[in-house]
Amino acid sequence: MQLADKNTQRILLSVVVIAMLIATAIAYWPGLHGPFLFDDNPNITGNQGIQIASLAPHELLRAAFSSHSGLLYRPISMLSFAFNFYFFGEGSFSFKLTNLIIHLVNALLILWLTRRLLLACRRRYQFDWKDININWASMLIAAAWALHPLNLTTVLFIVQRMTSLSALFTLAGMLAYVVGRERMLAGKTGWPLVWLLTPFLGIVGVLCKEDAALLPLYLLVIEWLLFGFRTGKQTIAKNVLAFYVCGLVLPGVLGLTYLIAHPQFFLANYAYRDFTLPQRVLTEFRVVWLYIQWTFFPDIRHLALYHDDLGISTGLLTPLTTLGSLLALIVLIALAWWQRRRRPLLSLGILFFFAGQAMESTILPLEIAFEHRNYLPDYGLLLAAFSLLLLPSAGGSRQARLSLRWAIAVIAIPVLFSVTWLRASEWRSFLYFGYYEAQHHPGSERALYALGQAYSNLALAGTTKNSGLALDTLARAAAVSDNIIPDTALMLVSAKLKLPVNPAWRQHAEAILHTYPVATEDTAALDSLVNCLPTACKSLAPTALAMLQAAFHSKNIAKLPRSQADLWVIYSNYLTFTDAPFGEILAAMRQSVHYEPNIAVYRISLTKGLMIAGDFNAAEEQIQQLSRLNKFGSLDLDIQSLKASLAATRAAAGKSKHASR
Repeated sequence: MQLADKNTQRILLSVVVIAMLIATAIAYWPGLHGPFLFDDNPNITGNQGIQIASLAPHELLRAAFSSHSGLLYRPISMLSFAFNFYFFGEGSFSFKLTNLIIHLVNALLILWLTRRLLLACRRRYQFDWKDININWASMLIAAAWALHPLNLTTVLFIVQRMTSLSALFTLAGMLAYVVGRERMLAGKTGWPLVWLLTPFLGIVGVLCKEDAALLPLYLLVIEWLLFGFRTGKQTIAKNVLAFYVCGLVLPGVLGLTYLIAHPQFFLANYAYRDFTLPQRVLTEFRVVWLYIQWTFFPDIRHLALYHDDLGISTGLLTPLTTLGSLLALIVLIALAWWQRRRRPLLSLGILFFFAGQAMESTILPLEIAFEHRNYLPDYGLLLAAFSLLLLPSAGGSRQARLSLRWAIAVIAIPVLFSVTWLRASEWRSFLYFGYYEAQHHPGSERALYALGQAYSNLALAGTTKNSGLALDTLARAAAVSDNIIPDTALMLVSAKLKLPVNPAWRQHAEAILHTYPVATEDTAALDSLVNCLPTACKSLAPTALAMLQAAFHSKNIAKLPRSQADLWVIYSNYLTFTDAPFGEILAAMRQSVHYEPNIAVYRISLTKGLMIAGDFNAAEEQIQQLSRLNKFGSLDLDIQSLKASLAATRAAAGKSKHASR
């Protein structure tokens, strides 16, 4: 009879797991038909490297290293985008569906990991938890994570496959470690899982995105609270201590030593930001506290892809919520320490969350806030909250009203499903996305610009005659923006619709370029403006030149080599479109290489220009420099193409010279 009951429970759990996966797919389905957004464009739609025509090794290598995101270029993530393009084409649906499948796999890993963690907690602290309670608690925690609306941007914002793939290997690494430690405690062979498989999975995760480097920190929290650095005989596990010395302490010391000796390694990138290192750290106190609030109270009006409307903290009391957030975070950490024995899962969940924020929410010069930074960390908060609801703590004091608490946990699942489905519906088209983002965050320049861009597309396509709606929305975006994208869009849309171009737009854009560092958004806007000159925007040539000159004299421009290189490329295009002497165009190309000598795309353009100019020796020298930059053969195709073009151009020049004689 008992065996039959267990089989029944197993079947029921399997059915519920399948139901969880189906419910998650349904919740996300409306958004799978939505558009590419924001960073999707430079990384996917505008990235020729992933648009492979075959699975030849040189094409795969080129795709793998086609992005300059992160220290290691995130090759596995980039390869996955290339496979999407090769097998299913350029439509966004297949990219988003792949993201959803990865998310579902992660939900299963969360389920498996949670069950292992609960069993480990019961074993160490001798809690009176029944297997059936552990199984269903694990199921509810995994369902809450899979359906939580805070995780939506990681799925529907396509480029954040980097985050979900990294999380997949991080979770797999945690599982390998936990299973290995369980085997070691049982007197079985577990060291290959701990010492070999776990680091391997962590390294693969880092090649997806660098936040997988937090795996040892996650594991340290788990080890401390659930395994206690002990063997099965309750002696100190020296091999486990050695694991953390090799995997966490030594890398940490080496990394810290390098940063102290080379502070510009990451401080230099603050020149591209409109905030300082102290301001970012202060602001992140508020941001991390917001992440916690959004995890427990996911109000759809507060969630968004863009959170650029968050103000910067310039001191502990400016705004006052900075100090309040810091104190609240300290209280949470103190709570985790205080409850480490009585409610270890509460402590584990809190510290797990903070471990997950240790990279992207501290000193690195990243943008202030993004929801995808919670994709794994919010699992810790859900684990903490649901364990309080569902499992009695030491002493059994939580037995009272246990049925009510289980009811609350169960009811939370359809609530999360509903919010995620509603939110995914807002992402079903570019117009809906822009409208709801602007409704929820009317002070966000990016949200207003997205809406203005959607209205502009309708006006340019002739779908609507109300161009004023587009221009008014773009003007609202420009009023709160610290980059020139909205002003440039106002000029481009007006020129293409043959409407008057307001000189105030150019003046405002120039003022921004003089005031703020030239960011990627600014160079992208200038590039769009210049590329429009040969078609509908010929009248904007003086405007484009004036804005380029303002950018070349921008704040901190001497500290922004990438921006300067991009500006010289854009200027060379401007000279081309305005029929300037080729010598001036070539000089501008040389300047782009001067500022970023290790970025291949600038040298490729210069090499082509040198061939046109007939300077074959200089072109050959540039090809040799490209060979030096050819990591893992990623530039093989470009180098071969340039060599063939150089040989053909030389031959044609030789024939022409011979004929002239």
